[in-house]
Amino acid sequence: MKIAVLGATGQTGRLLDTCALERGHEVVALARRPDQIEARPGLRVVRADVAEPGSVPAAVRGADAILSGLGVTKKQDPAILVDGALQIAAAAPRVVWLTSLGMGATEGALGTVSGALLKRLLRHEWEVKHIAGQAIRNAGGTTVYAGPLTGKPYDGSGRLIRADEYRSRMLPPTAPRAGIAALMVAEAEAPRFADTDTVALFGGR
Repeated sequence: MKIAVLGATGQTGRLLDTCALERGHEVVALARRPDQIEARPGLRVVRADVAEPGSVPAAVRGADAILSGLGVTKKQDPAILVDGALQIAAAAPRVVWLTSLGMGATEGALGTVSGALLKRLLRHEWEVKHIAGQAIRNAGGTTVYAGPLTGKPYDGSGRLIRADEYRSRMLPPTAPRAGIAALMVAEAEAPRFADTDTVALFGGR
């Protein structure tokens, strides 16, 4: 498969690159600064920026799947998430979009207190994450909602469940970035949750 990765220079994006390459796929890494990505066999780095109209659709042309690890910092305009989602929503047969548990389609999943705290902490991107996720799902893509991301090793215990099957809890389940990458690549290879909001769970939780 030819897999395009949006947000390829981020911590999760780099793991998406690696996981897809290890599974034998051709990878196109999209980056505003291509020099930040180390050259590897099977990896093609393309300069693209969601803030530059047309650059992302051109970069992912011909891809069988698009994986997004796109995120924003407090210094960035959160609207880039919506821009990114709209640009890739219909650009490939399969789109897998990473977002945050407790937001968007999973609002309320962390309980009243934790949910209110999360909304206060992430108020600058709250609404746009909902809009971005909705755009991906409406285009037939898969959204992956994950709790706090960690650098812990992945033990292979991860799984995706439908968001409407997730039971609310006060503390969000953590998610190893390597595990998120593995689940997203697997969903791109053999989609089980097209047009669906999902939650990533690890271990016995």
